[in-house]
Order: sequence, then structure tokens, then C-alpha cells
Amino acid sequence: MNTTQSETQNNTEQHGYFTLSGDVNSDMVRRVFNAVADITEDKLTTAHILIQSNGGYVSDGICLYNFLSKLPLDIVTYNAGAVASIAVTLFLAGRRRHASDTARFMVHKSHATASPGSRPDALSIIVEGLRADDMRTERILRGHVNLTEEQWQVHAYSDLHLTADQALEVGMIESIRDFAPPKGRRLTNI
Repeated sequence: MNTTQSETQNNTEQHGYFTLSGDVNSDMVRRVFNAVADITEDKLTTAHILIQSNGGYVSDGICLYNFLSKLPLDIVTYNAGAVASIAVTLFLAGRRRHASDTARFMVHKSHATASPGSRPDALSIIVEGLRADDMRTERILRGHVNLTEEQWQVHAYSDLHLTADQALEVGMIESIRDFAPPKGRRLTNI
């Protein structure tokens, strides 16, 4: 029996469909690590992940970006609503990225608050930490996205909001496409 390349590819590629929501924090890191262990055990080759997050902690987001983007697994990320703050960095871990036509991205610099009465040296440490976080996340952003000079200026001083169409224009996503697992396929919440 002859099998076509397409049939062979469909037999060897195993797709899994996942949702990931909530704050980017150590709990999310643990959940993703556990999910990837299951994905590996199930011998999946492609993980489609719908992300919904308003952000969280920079170090946790960078950890997830580095982990997911280096896996010997095809990660496909989707935004069907809102991906914001450090969750944008997590979203960029997808080798292929898509967004629904009504999805939004919000990109901004790091921010923190200091306790009332903080000493100047403590404030200096906070500011240096924020600068370091911004340099790490901006390096990742620049590696994936071609923002215009005007958009970089907005990003420097304010929150940059991108629609799906704008995200497509700057290369944040490759297509405007909904997350739509095939009928009968298991959907797992990470």
C-alpha cells in the first residue's frame, strides 16, 4: 500500500489542544512544566495553546518563554481575547502565533510600587531591577516584532495596545485565526 507524504505526516504528527489562563506567576510555571511532561509522555508533536492573561511577574514570563521556545515541540499560541504585559512575552514563545479578529495585545514597560517611606537606596534598587527587566523583555520583543518608530515611542512612555490587525502588520502573529480544536479532540486546561 502506498502512503502519500501527507498521510505519513498526519500519522506521525500528534496535536494536543490546551487553554492557559491566569496570572503569569510561579503557579503558572508549575502548571506549564507539568503539562509539558504530560505532552511529552503522550508523544505529542504539536501543542496548540490558547492564552488568556493580563500579565504577572517578568521572571516567570521569561522562564516560560525560554522553556517553551526551546522545546523540541511545535508550540502554536493563540489569543482569543487579551494577552497583556509579560503574557505577551509568553505568547511569543509560539513558533506559530494567531489571534482572533477581536483579540487585543497590551505591551508596556515594567512597573512596581515602593512602600511608603522607602529609603532612596531601596528605590534605586527597584529602579535598576525594572530597567533590567525591561531590557530582557525588549530583547525578546525586538526578536519577534517589527514595531514602527511611533509604536516604540508609545511603548517607551505608555501602554501600547495592538489590535489583531496591527499585530499582524508588525509580525506578532502570522494570521488572524480563531482557536478551534477539531471536533472530538480533547481540550485540556493547563
